[in-house]
Amino acid sequence: MAGIGHHVEYLAAQIGMGLVRTLTARQADSLGASLGSMACRLLGSRRQLACDNIKQALTGKLADSEIDDIVRRVFQNIGRTLVELARFEKLGAERIRDQITPAGLETIEKALERGNGAILGTAHFGNWEIMGVYPAVYGIPSDTLAIQQHNLRINRLVINLRQSLGVKILEVPANARQVFRALDNNRVVIIAADQHAAAGTLVMDFFGRPAAIARGPALFAMRRNCPLIPMLMRRERYDRHLVIAGDAIYPPKSGDEENDLRSITATYLRFLEKHISTYPDQWLWTHNRWKIKNVDGNPESGSS
Repeated sequence: MAGIGHHVEYLAAQIGMGLVRTLTARQADSLGASLGSMACRLLGSRRQLACDNIKQALTGKLADSEIDDIVRRVFQNIGRTLVELARFEKLGAERIRDQITPAGLETIEKALERGNGAILGTAHFGNWEIMGVYPAVYGIPSDTLAIQQHNLRINRLVINLRQSLGVKILEVPANARQVFRALDNNRVVIIAADQHAAAGTLVMDFFGRPAAIARGPALFAMRRNCPLIPMLMRRERYDRHLVIAGDAIYPPKSGDEENDLRSITATYLRFLEKHISTYPDQWLWTHNRWKIKNVDGNPESGSS
């Protein structure tokens, strides 16, 4: 049955991609927002999860009506992002660049002058799909870590869309050697490490609650003495995306590896918290981010 279902999903994706490629950018954006609004109404458990996450993360800052509006716009952003991904091959690198207000390219280039590559730490924020190809469309050699989809035909379709803009995809679970090889070849490795990490984690506070945080971005930076550069891409309108770039975080080399790992990761997390708090409708609150009891079987506990 799964095989039949995956085949139907693939056909639906092909039909959908064919449709959105016939639309103007404004029309495609309206379609994506409408699909997102529909999903918000239909996916009650995800809608409630997003509401609960926002209430706990932004305690006392928002009324229930404001939270409901943010959640609706979160779903709309997801719909818009998926539609924009489907249009990658139609647009190409040059037209994608026309939609971006760039930032941080000099920081990336300065890091690459050292010859050790760079980790670009990002999140599922704004148009994270364009963020995943951002350095590549400016001619910077880069690789993006991406989770493999259950439907392998859909997975291949998505990989082809991303790679059409010049980025190389490293599928998760990826062998760490692939990441190190990319860094050794002086490439940028883009990692969206804002979701729950099921293994090899740090337990640190994120929005004041213990969360399972991936060690990978900081650990890769430490092993290759390269920076972790935090970046996000904020959606401004249907044809404009603004890059938010933080300062490069270089490994402190204190002699205490665990402390250095936490120091780098904490700086990255504070960058995410700052901008997610400012633009809460742009982050993926529908994800079950705070579930560290699933890491070791114990109830939520931990510290930063």
